[in-house]
Amino acid sequence: MLITEKLYLLMANNHPKPEAVMSQARYGMNAAVLSDLMIAGRIAFSEDPDSRIKFIGAGPCPDPVLAEPLEKLERKSITSLGAAVKVPSLCNVRRVTDSLAKQGILEYGSKTMLGLGKERVHVLNEQIERQIRHDLAAEIQGERIPGVIDCAVLSILHATGTTQQVLADELTSMSGPQARERIVEIAQDSPAADSAQRAVATMNVMITNERIIPAAAKSS
Repeated sequence: MLITEKLYLLMANNHPKPEAVMSQARYGMNAAVLSDLMIAGRIAFSEDPDSRIKFIGAGPCPDPVLAEPLEKLERKSITSLGAAVKVPSLCNVRRVTDSLAKQGILEYGSKTMLGLGKERVHVLNEQIERQIRHDLAAEIQGERIPGVIDCAVLSILHATGTTQQVLADELTSMSGPQARERIVEIAQDSPAADSAQRAVATMNVMITNERIIPAAAKSS
């Protein structure tokens, strides 16, 4: 499962409208799609001290969730992580929900505003989100070794300041400072089996230690 898909399912709790998720944590979703592009072998970090984004690979990107943001980055010649996470709608949430719908995890329902607005989404397979939450809780508690994808999810939640909100039930035994300290520790120990995972691990450390991703807006 893509990092964007995991993050969306976590953020979409009590938000039947996909756009509500993006208004709350659009920068986080942008960071997630950047990490997915790294794992897909389409972007990486340069070797210079600034760790600037560089484009690798060639040809069309087969995954529609990743194809559009890759094109946007190439068209805008974006090379810094800070600039990339702020590209408006870099992550197209409709592509994410389309992908989850194809997997049978959610479905589209009726449109809002008397049928003239956007379609609502309904989660069909809630076990997927429950498993994601169970795994993250075990990883935060040190009972399970997190993979690079879960490290990225936790790092993004930390960077956007939404960890306590999104993982409220999973963090009942930890204070806010304890949770933040633990996630920074996890980010610094992100696994790196290959160059793609090394790029994501680098990004995890950067976003947890530096103010690269603006904090999420408070949801009503």
